[in-house]
Amino acid sequence: MSLIHTLSPELTALRETALTVLRSNDLGEVTRPSPTLYPHQWLWDSCFIAIGLRHVDPARAAAEVLSLLRGQWPNGMIPHVIFAETDDFYHAGPQRWRIDRYVTTATGVHTTGITQPPMIAEAAVRVGEMLTPSERADFYRELLPGLIRFHEFLHVERDPDDHGLVTLVHSWESGMDNTPPWMEATLPLTPRRVKVLRRLGTAEALDALRRDAKEVPPEERLTAADLFTLYRVVRELRRSGYEFRRIRETDVPLVEDVAFNAILVRANDHLTEIAAEVGVALPKRLTRSMRRCRAAMEQLWSQSTYFSRDFRTGKLLRHETIAGFLPLYAGVVPEERVDGMVKAMTSPRYWPGYGVASVPTDAPAFLPRCYWQGPVWININWLLADGLERYGRHEAARELRASILNLISSSGQMFEYYSPLDGSGAGSNSFSWTAALLVDLLARPDLPEIQETAARSAARTGVPGIPAARRATEDDRPAGAQ
Repeated sequence: MSLIHTLSPELTALRETALTVLRSNDLGEVTRPSPTLYPHQWLWDSCFIAIGLRHVDPARAAAEVLSLLRGQWPNGMIPHVIFAETDDFYHAGPQRWRIDRYVTTATGVHTTGITQPPMIAEAAVRVGEMLTPSERADFYRELLPGLIRFHEFLHVERDPDDHGLVTLVHSWESGMDNTPPWMEATLPLTPRRVKVLRRLGTAEALDALRRDAKEVPPEERLTAADLFTLYRVVRELRRSGYEFRRIRETDVPLVEDVAFNAILVRANDHLTEIAAEVGVALPKRLTRSMRRCRAAMEQLWSQSTYFSRDFRTGKLLRHETIAGFLPLYAGVVPEERVDGMVKAMTSPRYWPGYGVASVPTDAPAFLPRCYWQGPVWININWLLADGLERYGRHEAARELRASILNLISSSGQMFEYYSPLDGSGAGSNSFSWTAALLVDLLARPDLPEIQETAARSAARTGVPGIPAARRATEDDRPAGAQ
């Protein structure tokens, strides 16, 4: 009989809060990230959501992953948002993209014209672990054709010069919308009226025109000036018919994003695993591109970290962010660099006490509660912990997971992101991937050790303590546990 852990009453209640969030955001076949800011389906959100749902309902988790294929474009791209039928308040809805003028998706749904970090293969493997062998094989066979086409799109359409690295055309594709390197790359496209308002010192007047600020304080989002600049990028993409060969002839910023490519490298490993399990041979051109992508990550290293790179100039965008650590998740960091990167990641610059911040605390752009300019994001910390564990840095991985546990427990709510300085929640509340990844964390077999680490850390920082768990057999499972 396998051992399981019994959750403390506090963590049992926290888990139920997370499950309530997931249930309330379930739209039937898909899960929205939140009921306010994000009422549709996002690509990598659904992947993280499935990773948590697999512990509650593996079949529903598999359906969440498969549902992403309904928005797939004929060229293989899986878009970053698949819109629900109603769009009452989302600020970048179908009318901003007008993809109906250029393409018809697999099922006729409306989508955006860009993609997002390719977490699908990771989610598929995690969900597959919870299925029976026959169920897993059926799931993989249904997913695999579309998944292969998606990876081919990335390696061919977005690496037209065969350099190895995939190029992004919008900061929203990176998932880290307003990190400093992307804001630097996007700055030249600032609309004229925004430039004028900035010169006059009245750019905040644009806040009255944005929809997201009605749900969350403007200081917790990217600035209105930046947002309207990103809208202009969308307009340029639309005018180019969303075709990379035409986009590259415009002034749209093109970035070989380090986080996206790191996630793709790991996704390629999972794709290989999925294909092998069901006896499918991957296209030779794709496998060649996958090898080149892994090797090309080395081009993004400089001195002590990894950076994104400008596609056109070949110059590194030298802003330190949490993205520079994601090659640890990809597994491409040479062993001799790992400890130095771990030391940097766990230093007070990045980890002042409440998890790894998205931007170091001493950076000029650092704002502890502003979107990707400083807050702790649970999904990126989850990826980093996974990478640390696979590199054998088990103590650092456990400390990071303990920090996640303390962070969510201290607020008792599933926020979109959290301040690295005081642990306060920010952004949208009732956020699905925070809830899902907490459920995943609480299902780990090493949770007792994580709780002990969390309790010690809480004692040092003053966060309410996390009671230690005890081990139990299946017969000792608490009533109502799933």
